[in-house]
Amino acid sequence: MTENGGRELQSVEPVVTNIPAERALSLTQSDSLDLSGLSDEQVALIKRQHADGMVSVQVKAAEMKLDVSALDAALTSFTDQTAKASQAGAHATIQHSQTSAIGKTEVVIGNTERAAAGRFAGFSEVVQKYILWIVGAVAVLVILGSTVMGR
Repeated sequence: MTENGGRELQSVEPVVTNIPAERALSLTQSDSLDLSGLSDEQVALIKRQHADGMVSVQVKAAEMKLDVSALDAALTSFTDQTAKASQAGAHATIQHSQTSAIGKTEVVIGNTERAAAGRFAGFSEVVQKYILWIVGAVAVLVILGSTVMGR
């Protein structure tokens, strides 16, 4: 304990042991798990589980690499299409959302003010766009409701 009542961190030196390779399992490049107190069957089982885990990690890494490559290809395509639209004098906004092993990605690309804002259309923007349809639908429902109740 220090004078101010807190605890000090102690430096942890790596413990170097001479464990035979057939009785150790490397967890990382610098750590290993001592399996010397286990039977041959238990060691074999743990090594099998470790190998399965390593394969799972490699599969996950490959999936993530594919997802990153696919996202990169999509973004390149979106950018190219926007450039072609600009050259043709057209306006374009491309909005894309995907969820993959690397997480959720939302992209807005284009040569419009909306694309420049860099955000997806929110609920209020959708309501503003379709306000007449919404008001009309509510009016029809009110008229139908009053007709049914009037009978």
